[in-house]
Amino acid sequence: MKRSISIFILFFVLEFTLHASIALSTKVESLEFNSSIIVRTINNIKNEKDIDALVEGCAKNKISSITILCKQDEDDETDSGKVFYPSRLVPVVKGYEQRDLIKYLITQAHKKSIKINAWIPLFHDKMAFYLNPSWRMMAYKNGKTIPYTNDSKEYFVNPIHPGVQKYELSIIKELVKSYDFDAIVLDWVRFDGYNMDLSYYTRVDFSQKFGYDPIEIDFKRANPRRAQWNEYRSDAIASYIEKIKNSVFKIKPNLPIGVFILSPAWKELAQNPAKFQKSVDFVAPMCYFDDWGYTPQWIYADNKDAILPLVKRAVKNKPIVPVFDIDWSIKTYGKIFAHLKNTKTINWFEYGKWTPKLLEKAGFLNKLLKPSRDNIYR
Repeated sequence: MKRSISIFILFFVLEFTLHASIALSTKVESLEFNSSIIVRTINNIKNEKDIDALVEGCAKNKISSITILCKQDEDDETDSGKVFYPSRLVPVVKGYEQRDLIKYLITQAHKKSIKINAWIPLFHDKMAFYLNPSWRMMAYKNGKTIPYTNDSKEYFVNPIHPGVQKYELSIIKELVKSYDFDAIVLDWVRFDGYNMDLSYYTRVDFSQKFGYDPIEIDFKRANPRRAQWNEYRSDAIASYIEKIKNSVFKIKPNLPIGVFILSPAWKELAQNPAKFQKSVDFVAPMCYFDDWGYTPQWIYADNKDAILPLVKRAVKNKPIVPVFDIDWSIKTYGKIFAHLKNTKTINWFEYGKWTPKLLEKAGFLNKLLKPSRDNIYR
């Protein structure tokens, strides 16, 4: 999802005490929302004891759901694309091969009426990258096409290639068939810049449709060809999400599907929620303002760049479930929540370990930062 290790605020209790004079100075009503935490498996769940502690902490703090990482999202603690359950299809993270901790988590959480959602990253996948070289995301750089790895040396595969799509869909189907999830949430369903994918498959496919090789496009400047290229890519993303929806429906017709998304203002990602909104039940914008050097106003302000107004304009009739870091100050949350007055669910994200104090913080915010009913966000 992102690379940002949270450090818990040492004066946690003091900030909570100050909350009454900071956030509640804004007119609010007594309306609780659902509180959901996003859990990176490798940093939180090694055995059944870890699961028992996590579930108990969530129940104690009235956290209504856990979104659990089923397939590694980054190339740090282990390789992206490895999974955290005993898969018959793809490589499994060491230590998760023999025991089914995902199944145990679902069983224990459901006993406490806590929902479990499957977090499934797609095209950031080192395992697929090396499984088939023709699947690699290719970018145009310095006059030639090369396999794309970003500044963090992370590995990506081509969202357009039918082999990649079939491979990633097989993992989704295996998870849906094997586990009693309450929802699935897709991630990394996008490109990482205008200058990709330029693999042989994509270049031939695009050339057949539009009559020229995409390598001829000036990716650095806005122009009609770049716009046409982006429509082609965003159509492919939307079409694939629809394919996922149809495949999941055949297995479990009532299983909700969501997508973690970045800002629609970032056109180079070719991730246009307006095009795939009919294929999902909710969207989850990742609102990490400080990761990208913005102020909190970037989340909610009424301007062309603010993420939630942009998502609302793109997604007309589906719930918007914003994702916030858990390590911001209470003052910051007070500013944000004054503008999220009809939000039904908040996703809290922690890159590292969900400690008892962090769970307590999530529960505290659920009780005290209660939105009103008159905002545009569902």
